[in-house]
Amino acid sequence: MSRLEERYRFVLRLLPAAYRQEWEDDIVAAFLDSMDTGDAETTAYVTDYGRPSLSEVASIVSLAVRLRLGGADAPPRSYAWGQAVRLATLMAMLAHAVMVTASIAVTLWLSGKIALLPAPAPEWPLSPPSNIWHTAWNLAGYAWLPAYLALVLGHRRVAQAVALLAIVPPVITTAVEQATGDVPLSVSPWAMLLIDVFLLLAMAAFHHGAPPVPRRPWLLALPIGILLVPVPLFTIQATTPALRLLDWPGLSCAAVTSAMVIHLTVRVSRHPSRTLPWSLALTLLAVTTLAQRTATLPDYNYQAQRTTLAAIASVEVVAVLAVGVPLAVLAIRALRRLPSIPTVAPRPTTPT
Repeated sequence: MSRLEERYRFVLRLLPAAYRQEWEDDIVAAFLDSMDTGDAETTAYVTDYGRPSLSEVASIVSLAVRLRLGGADAPPRSYAWGQAVRLATLMAMLAHAVMVTASIAVTLWLSGKIALLPAPAPEWPLSPPSNIWHTAWNLAGYAWLPAYLALVLGHRRVAQAVALLAIVPPVITTAVEQATGDVPLSVSPWAMLLIDVFLLLAMAAFHHGAPPVPRRPWLLALPIGILLVPVPLFTIQATTPALRLLDWPGLSCAAVTSAMVIHLTVRVSRHPSRTLPWSLALTLLAVTTLAQRTATLPDYNYQAQRTTLAAIASVEVVAVLAVGVPLAVLAIRALRRLPSIPTVAPRPTTPT
């Protein structure tokens, strides 16, 4: 076996074992044929020192995503995981869209343009951008809203491109501010940005073989979510200073825990196979939320209320674990009961 073939077979390990068992030799043969230049010396050199091209690796990664996160025609387990990732992505995107939409109201409140609410506390000042470029830069975060709408409407690549606009500015801003010492070094912004990057990558689960997103319920979820979460939350925070201790990771823990409790209540009256994708999706969100909460704990050491904040964070972690562990156990048991059917997806074409 040549070095080139070894490297290519290593990349093919991304594919499911059943698929590789059926198609691997044919895929490798087609790839090696495509690398034949017609010149014996050049071909020998490529065979010893060549590597699969980026486009070839990308096609294998894309195929692996389609097979492991399958659509309606995929094996039951692949379909369950595919639906779980898609549901978790939609819920996370919905949370972003809800919060950035509600933040418009918060900005209006801080600027004193909502007379129905009491004036904001002095420690919550509104700092206007210094110029138009800062304004455009700050507005980049609102891109999560059109990204969510594009994903629901079936435009996955558009959603990814728009979401990228929401991620890049905070990355640059955080890096510059921490490098210049304008803000202290902290883990929290990087942990949340890393989750956003994973969210961007997770949109790949909405491939052409995936079932379409039900538009009506996910579009209605946006105004309902705004009315149920951020509007009352910010209203209460405006009048109850103690609740300002609930940061974004804490709010995420509370939201995911509430969603899991509701799901477990509804799950009792429904067939496990119908609720399995939701169970897996909420389990994925619980793991992500716990990772985010844990990664942001060291930043409390530099705050005056670190003891109180650490105690609140501990309660949040315990709440997520108390509900998430039983849900994960039920989801894994239900997943194991599904038949493991070898995939029979068509062989991918190798670029020439």
